[in-house]
Amino acid sequence: MKKFLLSVGAVLLAFVSSSQIICYVEAPSPNEGNYDFTYASGTTWASPDMTDPLNAVSGIMAFADDGTSADSLACNALINDLTGKVAVLYRGSCEFGLKAKNAQDAGAIAVVIINNAAGAPVAMGGGAEGLNVTIPVVMISNADGALLRPEILAESTSIFIGSKNGLYADDLGFTDADVLRAESFSNVQMLCQDNTEFEVQIGTWIRNYGTNDQTGITVNCMIDLGATNLYDATSAPFDLVSGDSVFVSLPTFSQSTYANGYYDMVYSVDMTPLDESTYDNVREADFMINDSLWSYASMDEVTLKPITDLTQFNGSTSTLEICLAFQDPNASRIAARGINFSAGTSQNPTPTSIDGEFVEISLYEWNDVFTDINDVALDLNNITLNEIAASEYIYTADLQAENVYAEFDTYLALQDNQRYLFCLNIYSPTIYPGYDSKLDYNWNFETYLQPINMIRIDGGQWYPAGYGTDQSPSVSINFFDATTLGLVELPKPELMPFPNPANQSINIPLGNCEGDVLVSIIDITGKIVAVQNVSMNSSMLTLDVTSLATGTYTLKVTYADGTSKDVQVVVNR
Repeated sequence: MKKFLLSVGAVLLAFVSSSQIICYVEAPSPNEGNYDFTYASGTTWASPDMTDPLNAVSGIMAFADDGTSADSLACNALINDLTGKVAVLYRGSCEFGLKAKNAQDAGAIAVVIINNAAGAPVAMGGGAEGLNVTIPVVMISNADGALLRPEILAESTSIFIGSKNGLYADDLGFTDADVLRAESFSNVQMLCQDNTEFEVQIGTWIRNYGTNDQTGITVNCMIDLGATNLYDATSAPFDLVSGDSVFVSLPTFSQSTYANGYYDMVYSVDMTPLDESTYDNVREADFMINDSLWSYASMDEVTLKPITDLTQFNGSTSTLEICLAFQDPNASRIAARGINFSAGTSQNPTPTSIDGEFVEISLYEWNDVFTDINDVALDLNNITLNEIAASEYIYTADLQAENVYAEFDTYLALQDNQRYLFCLNIYSPTIYPGYDSKLDYNWNFETYLQPINMIRIDGGQWYPAGYGTDQSPSVSINFFDATTLGLVELPKPELMPFPNPANQSINIPLGNCEGDVLVSIIDITGKIVAVQNVSMNSSMLTLDVTSLATGTYTLKVTYADGTSKDVQVVVNR
């Protein structure tokens, strides 16, 4: 049996969007409800299996106090008694496992860690003490932590952590992992001209978490484009016994033509009597059609940029390759221009900068011939790639988790039915790629059995669902009409020298550059102190600056076509 999902024991732990585990603030809290979270599991923790209802816990939340002035970090032995309570503490300064062990030693029955960084809660490794922690450990976002803080300080609110199975008498539900959605979130209009080129299969699993059998259940799906309803289908009534599940199919969504826009797609399940836990009775599965952008990640409806809600520890010691798999029977209509992506660096316990870091983008033809990921012809340890375009991006500011854009050094029309990989190649383990964790391609992956978000760490095996079907790289591909290929001039990239300051040599990526390049080095007084004529045989211009004194210089780069660009550099001995 092939391994399709990446597991990096000490680092990457399960996200819960595809399970029935919940983190639920209980009544009578004014903030009652289900909260997004990650939880401790895997080879670096001894925490219980939270999918087993017998391991569920419920208790009053109380902040841990380790006797220091820091805000409930729990990096030292606790001085308050937490017997029978759920310890709440903040991320930062020490390992997750040590925090949880200190709370456990103070009598806590579970631990809630509040993220100290913006965005979604992150995966947690147990560190040196994780295997000594035998209680549940979860993380919630910093925003949710701020919302609940007054109640936690008052020790007035309880929280439930565990399996939803059997918690209520009447309780149906489904998860983001249960639904079929469009095969990609953002779709290019040139490839979606009619119902023979684009459609969305509709269906979802429905689960009876309650102790009562249910009858007369219906499932509905609606798709709206702005104020216009395009699809509204409801299943025939069906029954579902306690603890069981069923997949409900609805008619395929298709249109004779597709307008550009944001398509709101919503699944819902309805039952009588009243569902006692309704938070999981409605799921969104939106998608977009637009002129040029293609992405698995969800896109901001206004900015049209991929959403980043977390930067994922990359798990590598040397190289990380993150790739989007692409194939279309009409791909020859489009050409690839560039890639929009995001990344960051660790902000715990001490923030570090991404300024000066380097990322390479690549476009590969994937030349293995196979039907699906179960095909014996597919060897995930040795796939056949041919690089046909590339470029580089060098950060010139600390753009943590912000969208940046890099264009390929050449524009190429794609080929019909050819498999491609659009990739970020990361050569530093300190760079954490951006991910969107707000949608899940699990049932698409199970239905179509096609690669989606490919990933490879340190040159090892490829994983066709990457870090997991619930984490999509915050990456979009910029396409354009292939019929205009000869009319589109390749841009000369902005000059981004590195390292800067430098003391030996300076590198400047020039992208698709042919012929000689004349470099004039001008000091702060405006005097030309050196001139170098370089015959380009690669996309990287490298200049020796060992003869230059410490100071600030302007490099004037003049191309073979007579155009030029200037950039400031610093030489520091």
